[in-house]
Amino acid sequence: MTTIFNSTSILNGHSWTIVTIFGHILLDAQEKYGERDKSYTILGIEIDDLDYPQIWYPGNRKDIVIQITKDCINCMNQAVYQVAHETIHCIFATQGQPATVLEEGLATHFALEYCKNNGYGNWEIENKKYETAMSLVEQILRIDPEIILKIRDIQPTISLATKQDIIEINSNISDELAERLTQIF
Repeated sequence: MTTIFNSTSILNGHSWTIVTIFGHILLDAQEKYGERDKSYTILGIEIDDLDYPQIWYPGNRKDIVIQITKDCINCMNQAVYQVAHETIHCIFATQGQPATVLEEGLATHFALEYCKNNGYGNWEIENKKYETAMSLVEQILRIDPEIILKIRDIQPTISLATKQDIIEINSNISDELAERLTQIF
């Protein structure tokens, strides 16, 4: 049976799997939002029986594993969407600390954008909480398309950015918007 992990020989190489696509996703995310924290080692992608994808920090070694849901095993588009979302959490690794609305909204925004731009489907967000977070992130990106890189100059771990950090970077961002973005998701 062919799965997202099976590669086949093709002219001049092999077909891409979710693992090789992850390499492209990670490159794209880093080009947009800056280098990941390389003190963490990304071990790879695995299927888990959870109801939702997540990153997992096994042991106490600063390792990261992307866990995707078992319904992805035969659906590359679903797998790419989940991996793209979790890639943002790999860039801003927090050793399991909770993510803010800013980080979750950015992860959702990036996953949708990556899938659309690379032929992995046009997804719609069904979870209102993620949709709201993404909408808030898109508001600040319209105000300042480079805001994430600017935030990372002050605070490399995006979920540790404060309301004051965001407002100091761009005074066109309202107190209310900065407050909502920096709340725990």
